[in-house]
Amino acid sequence: MKFFMLSLFGKDRPGIVAGVSKALYELGMNLEDSSMTRLNGEFTIMLIVGSDRDISAEEVLQSLKEVGQEFELFMVCRELEDVVYPQAEAIYRVVVFGSDKPGIVYGVTSKLASLGFNISDLRTEKRGGLYVMVMEVEGREDWEEVLREGLEEVRQSLGVDVSFEREEEERL
Repeated sequence: MKFFMLSLFGKDRPGIVAGVSKALYELGMNLEDSSMTRLNGEFTIMLIVGSDRDISAEEVLQSLKEVGQEFELFMVCRELEDVVYPQAEAIYRVVVFGSDKPGIVYGVTSKLASLGFNISDLRTEKRGGLYVMVMEVEGREDWEEVLREGLEEVRQSLGVDVSFEREEEERL
């Protein structure tokens, strides 16, 4: 099985996901993992795709050429040596919000990294003067108190509100 990391982005409009997924389907690719979102009027897609066929990253991009031109997409593709599906002991959802100012993402993520937590998903959004960050972080099962203390330090140093909860075992 061959796997590829594919990233596409361009101005948001209807039909991008349908066009990209159709081209990949017609090439015989399977969508293994994906993240697709709109950021301030731009749309971005990140995919891990796989195939039993002996194809190259250039052939994947060639299969997307027509849809890329139609939607004026920037596209990058590279072959992966291996695809690893990590298994975390514990997953926590962390929410940070407060007045928008530089350094919030850096302050929170550097604290989490120093404590040994891995960030598997991070989203930010500005709502007027309010800055909201929602993260999924992974760590050891017995690290809940470490996370609580670290986030309290973040709350005090950055002047933001922080909350977290452990996600349930059963996830889709």
